[in-house]
Amino acid sequence: MTTNSKSARDNRANQLNPLHPAYYLSRGKSPAEAQRRARESTFAVTSQVPQVVPDVSAHSAPSGKTRKQSTSCNRPPAFFG
Repeated sequence: MTTNSKSARDNRANQLNPLHPAYYLSRGKSPAEAQRRARESTFAVTSQVPQVVPDVSAHSAPSGKTRKQSTSCNRPPAFFG
């Protein structure tokens, strides 16, 4: 087995991944402790809900004022996909 083999790369990736027991085993934890910590890390990561709510106040006009519609271009906005 060379150091560039797939199994060596997979092992290194697992040792750097706190969601995998190899992460904790490579840091001296017992197999049971490694399993427990990896399971808890997985729960902690999957139970977090991303907050994707924009700050509307940052994009609105100051209170009492309205934004002026730009007249520099009569074309609809371009969408790039």
